[in-house]
Amino acid sequence: MMTNEKTMTPEESLQIIRKAILHSRKNLRDGSFYYLLWGWVLLFASILCYLVLRYFLQREMYEGLYWKALISWIIPIAIGFIIQWIYKVWSKKQDSVQSHIDRYLVYLWAATGIIFASMVAICYILNVYPEPFILAVMGLSTFISGIMIRFNPLLYGGVIFVLAALVSAFVPGHNQLIVFAISIVFGYLIPGYLLKMSKNANHV
Repeated sequence: MMTNEKTMTPEESLQIIRKAILHSRKNLRDGSFYYLLWGWVLLFASILCYLVLRYFLQREMYEGLYWKALISWIIPIAIGFIIQWIYKVWSKKQDSVQSHIDRYLVYLWAATGIIFASMVAICYILNVYPEPFILAVMGLSTFISGIMIRFNPLLYGGVIFVLAALVSAFVPGHNQLIVFAISIVFGYLIPGYLLKMSKNANHV
């Protein structure tokens, strides 16, 4: 039986994969505002939470301390969502065409966000700090993102998060937030700015 379907050569298949990676990297660079926004939100929230905990712990004011620490995260995150919504409305940009890699990245970070929320709840029940667990998952997601779009700074950022998770596991109490804040700078913000300013985004 005759068929009109053309079998792609390995070179053609590789070219399609390269185009998908380039397209995904361009989408991430064009949308780097969101990437950097949440880097700064997490950095600010971690520092704010550290200052809140340090202030009340030094004065031995333990009543409602958990909720005060939680609010120091909720308020910056809520502001981040508001800024993100305003920017999206203001820009009025049409959604770009998504490749399979783009969709996989969306699923990856959506799942990461759900895991973050679950870990915070579990750590509250177990009465432990969530930073080592959150950093480990963030490292995995960032590392996979770097591999998928072949962008080494993100890959290295993922490694930094995993190392920070190991370090923070041996850091007592709220001082883990300092490790968290430092890892955000080197594992998230710096790769984000490098992605935004990348001049070789068309090269894989």
